[in-house]
Amino acid sequence: MRIRPATPDDAEPITAIYNAAILNSTAILWHAPKPVSLWRERLTDRPPRFPVRVAEDDGGAVVGFALLGPYDDKCGYAGVAEWSVYLAEHVRGRGIGMRLSEAVIGAGRAAGLQSILSRVTEGNTVSEKLHARLGFTKVGTFRKLGEKFGERHDVIAYQLIL
Repeated sequence: MRIRPATPDDAEPITAIYNAAILNSTAILWHAPKPVSLWRERLTDRPPRFPVRVAEDDGGAVVGFALLGPYDDKCGYAGVAEWSVYLAEHVRGRGIGMRLSEAVIGAGRAAGLQSILSRVTEGNTVSEKLHARLGFTKVGTFRKLGEKFGERHDVIAYQLIL
């Protein structure tokens, strides 16, 4: 297993992992898959404070990714990022999400971020446990905030102060 910075060449496997989460879970509250072009654009000329890291298996295939993205474009939030991590289903439960998360959070810390935020659809216990292990604090719950699969879902807000 190797963790490395993502490049635009990783857009296809990242898109496949992301779209699987869109189609099969409430981890992402999009309803339709996203095009490869979206990820190719997101991975091009990315500022250091918003890193993306990928995990490659022993054969060099991308099996997961983690990223920090802008929380809000208002200048007062310049030191704040939002964190996400996604894994291919066949590699879950092996500690890869933790390794990816630590790598991307470490890169954000090195880039001078002050705080990292995250949102988790309630009931995603794997993600809730990962947040706790990484030192995130639950700061609140938005009731019935997100809609997916014909239901409204509570969304938990987490914060990690660096």
